[in-house]
Amino acid sequence: MEQEIAALKQINNQFQTKLRAKSKTAGDTYARWGRTTCPGNGTTRLYTGYMAGSHRSHIGTGSNYLCLTNEPLWDHFEESVASLGKITGTEYRFNEHRSNGAADFLGDYMYNQKVPCAICHTQRSVSVMIPGRNRCYDGWTMEYRGYLVSGYTGDTNATEYVSLCLDRRPEKLHDGTTAGTDNRLYFVEGICGKTLTCPPYVSGLEITCVVCSV
Repeated sequence: MEQEIAALKQINNQFQTKLRAKSKTAGDTYARWGRTTCPGNGTTRLYTGYMAGSHRSHIGTGSNYLCLTNEPLWDHFEESVASLGKITGTEYRFNEHRSNGAADFLGDYMYNQKVPCAICHTQRSVSVMIPGRNRCYDGWTMEYRGYLVSGYTGDTNATEYVSLCLDRRPEKLHDGTTAGTDNRLYFVEGICGKTLTCPPYVSGLEITCVVCSV
């Protein structure tokens, strides 16, 4: 009988260990653009880094934004050979609002500042970015809210909207400003008159966004 009890305890301990491991990895991840921290609502930070994408003059290479880790590790490399895939950092631009650096929107002077990011893990199973809202629907938990941003319409490269919700109170990297030659962020406005339904949308208004989880 004692051996059976000991065996059952061992099985139970193994089950509890697996359950704890699963609880740590279950859920979903999302990028918090413009911040180095994650919300204090049951989320944890996987890593911080630098918002990066293709150079604004490149018509090839990648079109999506990445959160490059600030702790890179290298494998084999050859500095003398130029690889043809390229990636650059990203800056806050908001050229039309440069008189105060978009502080009315973002709470600080952000013109020509470099953009950080954080990858956050939530215990909730699904996260989604909703463009056009700054509040979640009922039953969902808000991770963060902000403004929909993209690259400049006149740049050669194309950038994505998907998941690109800039936090409304972003941070900036403290290693200097940039000259606006690589990859730049701008607020996104709707264009009414043809295919966009107006109302509810209105031409010339900066579109909001929110990241929600459930």
